[in-house]
Amino acid sequence: MFNTYPIKSPGSSLKLVLIGLLFCLSFNLNGQSLEDLKTTAAENNLELKTQYKRFEAQLEGISLAKSWQDPNLSFGYFISPIETRVGPQIARFSLTQMLPWFGTFKVKGDIAAYKAEAEFEKFQDQKLKLYLKVAQQYYELSALRYVAKIEEEQFEILKDLKSIVESNFENNKANLVDILRVELEMDKQLNVLQVLKDQDQALVTQLNQMMNRPLEAPVLIPNPKQTLEQIQFMESDTLSITHPRLERIRSLQDSNAAESELAQKQALPQFGLGLDYAIIQNQNVMNADAGQDAIMPMLSVSLPIFGKKNKSRKKAVSLQGEAIQFQLENEKTLLRTEIQVAKYKQDELFDRLDLYEKQLLRLKDILQLSEVALANASMEIEEVLRLYQERLLYLKQQAQALANLQKTNETLGYLTSNSAL
Repeated sequence: MFNTYPIKSPGSSLKLVLIGLLFCLSFNLNGQSLEDLKTTAAENNLELKTQYKRFEAQLEGISLAKSWQDPNLSFGYFISPIETRVGPQIARFSLTQMLPWFGTFKVKGDIAAYKAEAEFEKFQDQKLKLYLKVAQQYYELSALRYVAKIEEEQFEILKDLKSIVESNFENNKANLVDILRVELEMDKQLNVLQVLKDQDQALVTQLNQMMNRPLEAPVLIPNPKQTLEQIQFMESDTLSITHPRLERIRSLQDSNAAESELAQKQALPQFGLGLDYAIIQNQNVMNADAGQDAIMPMLSVSLPIFGKKNKSRKKAVSLQGEAIQFQLENEKTLLRTEIQVAKYKQDELFDRLDLYEKQLLRLKDILQLSEVALANASMEIEEVLRLYQERLLYLKQQAQALANLQKTNETLGYLTSNSAL
C-alpha cells in the first residue's frame, strides 16, 4: 500500500509486537465454537444446577403429597384403676388412622406434579437464557478482537505515513511538527491496544464465570471477522406457543385446577379407623371373663360444618386461577413485544451496515488519492490523519453493528424457542 522506509522509533514497535502477540495467541490457535461454549455452560453453570436441584426437590414432593398421615398412638394409665365387672382397668392403648375423602391423595399428587413441571419449565427457560448470555458475550468478544486487529492495522498505516512524512521532511516538503504529530497518533494507538487487551481479559473472565471454569482459561476465536459475518437468520419470527415461559404458567394453571378439586374434597368428611386396647387386671373375680383385656374397634367421621372456611378456600383458589390467567396473557404480550423490538433492531442494523459499507468504499478511493497527494506534498498530514481516523471509526462501528446483529439474532432465537429444546 505504501512505500517502506526505515522507522526511527523501535521502542514503539516493540510494544506493539508484545501487545499484538497476546491477541495472536487467540487468533491462530484452534478456536472454540459457540455451541461448544453453550454446552460447557449448560453442564457447569452453578445457577442452572441450582434450578435443576429445585426441580428435583419438587419431584420428591409428589411422593410426599401422596403419603398417608402418620397414625396416632396414645397410651393412658389409670392412677386409680377403674373397676369393671371383670376386674379393674389399669391402662389403655389407642391407635387411630385418619383417611381423607376418596381421590384426595391422587389430587394432591397431581398438584405436586404440576408444580414440579413448572419448576422444570423454569429450568428450561433459564438454560435458554444462559445460552443467550453466552452467545452475547461470545460475539462481544469477537467484535473486540476484530477491532483489535483493525487498530493494529491502523498502527501500521501510521508507520507508513510517518515514513512518507519523514521522506518529505528530508526533501524540505514537510515540517518537523508533522512527524511529531504522526508519532503522537502512534502513541495513542499503543494506548488503545493496551486498553483493548484489558477489556479482552475482562470479557473472557465473565464468559468463564458463566461456564464455571477457571477465570483465566483462554477463549479462542480463530477468525473474529468471519465469526461476526456468519449470520444464520431465523426461519421464524413468530411466538412459539410452547415457549418455556408460557409452559411454566400453564403448569401453574393445571396445578390451580387440581387445587380447586382438592378444595372441594376438603369440604367433605374425613374418616378415621381406630382400635382401643384396655388392660384389665385379674383379681380372682368370680366371672368367666375375669382379667380378660378389652379390644374395641372404632370408626370416626369429621364434620365439616364450618362452611365459611370452605367457601373462603374455594374463593382463594378461584382468584388465584384468574391471576394466573392474567399472567399468561401478559407473558404472551411481553414475548410478542420483545420479538417485534428485536425485529425492528435487526432492520435498523442492516441499514447501518449498508451505510458503513458505502462510506468505506468512498473512503477507500479518497484515501488512495490522499496518499498520492501526501507523497507529493500537496496535502497536509492533518487531513490525511483525519481521513484515516474516519475510516477507523467506520470499521469499528461496522464491527459493533455485526456483533449487535448476531446478538439480536440470538435474542430472536431465544424468544421463538420451544420447551422441547
